[in-house]
Amino acid sequence: MQVTIDGVPYAPVCNSGSRIGIAITTHNRPAVLAKTIEQHLKHFPAGAKFIVIDDGSAPAATAAGIEIIRNEKSLGIVASKNRSLEALIDAGCEHLFLWDDDAYPISDNWHVPYVESPEPHLAYQFLDVSTPRKIKDMTVLYRDDRHVAYTGQRGVMLYYHRSAIEKVGGFDPVYGRGMYEHPDLALRIHNAGLTTWANADVVGSETLIYSLDEHEAVERSVARPDREALVRNNVSVFNARRDSGYSGYAPFRRQRDVVITSLLTSQPDPQRAAPMKPDESVLSAWAASICGAFAIVLADQLSAAPAGASLVNVPAVRMSPYFARWVHIYQHLRAHPEYRFVWCTDGTDVEMLREPWAEMVPGKIYVGSEHKTYADGWMKANHHGRAYGEFIDQYRDEPLLNAGLLGGSRDDVMEFAHRIIRLHYRIESQRFWKMETAPATAVDMGAFGIAAKSFGDRVVTGPKVHTVFKSDDGMGKEFAWYRHK
Repeated sequence: MQVTIDGVPYAPVCNSGSRIGIAITTHNRPAVLAKTIEQHLKHFPAGAKFIVIDDGSAPAATAAGIEIIRNEKSLGIVASKNRSLEALIDAGCEHLFLWDDDAYPISDNWHVPYVESPEPHLAYQFLDVSTPRKIKDMTVLYRDDRHVAYTGQRGVMLYYHRSAIEKVGGFDPVYGRGMYEHPDLALRIHNAGLTTWANADVVGSETLIYSLDEHEAVERSVARPDREALVRNNVSVFNARRDSGYSGYAPFRRQRDVVITSLLTSQPDPQRAAPMKPDESVLSAWAASICGAFAIVLADQLSAAPAGASLVNVPAVRMSPYFARWVHIYQHLRAHPEYRFVWCTDGTDVEMLREPWAEMVPGKIYVGSEHKTYADGWMKANHHGRAYGEFIDQYRDEPLLNAGLLGGSRDDVMEFAHRIIRLHYRIESQRFWKMETAPATAVDMGAFGIAAKSFGDRVVTGPKVHTVFKSDDGMGKEFAWYRHK
């Protein structure tokens, strides 16, 4: 049954149309964009997601009733196409159609042959321009009753199944503002073993899609001298990859820096003998201090985040909050591949003093520390069993690392958290198997230290990272990224 409301066709969520995403990229061509949108709406798949990516047009692109995502300044083809992928995938789309603003459908159900093809990547192709001038830059490699494959690829309409993007990523920023970015992605998908041919289209696509570029009926959005310069810069990268079978992953999401804290109040705090209260005000100073990044609170009972932070609800689990936080941190990082640098900090006694992002070195892991050693009596009193005892004895004369500060790349911080989790569950399993008879350890300082030492000389601490721990006046605040009160 077809449902139409105020002239707009709607489809149930389970309909295949609801899994289709269409994104048009545009730059400084308002008349061309208006014509293209008009044509799209004439042949629009019911329930599809439709967006326009405006790459810094002046004036800004407009389209009544159409979602527009704008780059305030022009970032080029690579960034704009990646923004298309990010937006459509975040909207839950499975079939991704990326259009230039000078191409549009000319037939109903134009999308069906692409969606029904077993190939996870196809693109609208034309062998040559339709004018008397010929460029003779491609030939046909293969043809059957459903597909035709070429030696090259046009970029006017690119189709991807989401699974291909999840496997090899998006358009590689190595190509700067663009040129060769889409054949590179096609080759990476092909070299990963996902497509039969690198550059293929459905048979009969000329009856489905019209390209102004094919008919040389539009001014190019990138001036010829600029295009030629980009080609010169990028062709050697593309050729080297083409001949090497390269299939590497290229991140397509905008990378974000984040600072994460946790407020887990459903279980008693082992150092307070009672649960903390789910009160966002205890995190207010922390949230207000975060600069140049997203501030995220992982909480199991909190109903609102402090001003300047975002709340992420996590499940209440029956384990020490000191170990539960690393479970939640690991799972949150796993779900967010767009993160670049990450800090995990205490929220009640840590404040950012200045932005660390520009000074952080990929591969280094930044941790907190105290003016004590592992021989401290609190460590021995609160860490039980063979693994912790041996660690404390081995490093008894070295500075005590503090779990209230951990920073680094997303992958490194996620791995650090996972090493803490693995150690905790291994020890708990050994206690169940009677291989370990000591009482359970409810604090994470020992596990944090063991994880840090496993990264060797990649670990950095000291006055650049934080002030002197618990110094009343924040000793070293002139130089430190964080104050640890």
